[in-house]
Amino acid sequence: MPRPLSFVVSALAAALCAFAAGDRAATATHAARAWPAHWPARFAWSWDRREDLSFLAPGQGVALVVTSLELRGDRTLVRPLRDAVALPVGAVVLPVVHVEALASMHAALDAQQAQGLVDAIVHAESLSAAHAVQVDFEAVPSQRAFYRDVLARVRAQRPDALISITALASWCLADRWTASLPVDEVVPMAFRMGRQSADYRQWVAASERWPDAACGSTGVASDEMLERVPRSHRLYFFSPQPWTPERWTAQTSHYADS
Repeated sequence: MPRPLSFVVSALAAALCAFAAGDRAATATHAARAWPAHWPARFAWSWDRREDLSFLAPGQGVALVVTSLELRGDRTLVRPLRDAVALPVGAVVLPVVHVEALASMHAALDAQQAQGLVDAIVHAESLSAAHAVQVDFEAVPSQRAFYRDVLARVRAQRPDALISITALASWCLADRWTASLPVDEVVPMAFRMGRQSADYRQWVAASERWPDAACGSTGVASDEMLERVPRSHRLYFFSPQPWTPERWTAQTSHYADS
């Protein structure tokens, strides 16, 4: 039986207090830059697969994975986009860098890997007319100092870049370690939310805003539709299958008021 919302809110509040007491390093907040006024409020995530998005209306957004990196031992394996993606005329493209450093990969997280990741992010940013880039890295606690350093170095090299990162939903609820990162957008993924998924789904569906102000946008998935999501500057739509006009219309219509 689903637990009442009061229980979920109380549990999250307790977790927030515990986090605040345990991590003082994340108290400083980065002054986020303003995103281009013409940017769309809806982006289709396009991962490393053959994709035909030519059905999107001109000016729609595509968050396109242009490079995937695997951190294995002391190696950095770089995999550029392998399959063709058909884009509509005038599409707003946000380059995405996907990073994997699973426990089984035993990533060294050394200076060489940090530099490789910085270089990949900076290169992706250079592909954007708006000097924008998104990084997708589900960093576990032991990897966060490494990730923070990488983002700081990217910011130092590209002080005017617009940097977006994806986030686990917990990062914007009970954890909130991203508050001091030098980024301009944090996108909590309101899907695949793990062991506390039921609690988080209740909270997300009942809340007007994410409690962390940096989390102003939201990611949603076509196979885990929620009743609603917090009000968001932008919605990023994920589909585990290739996009079709019908799938895109169904998902964007469902969240029309978000």
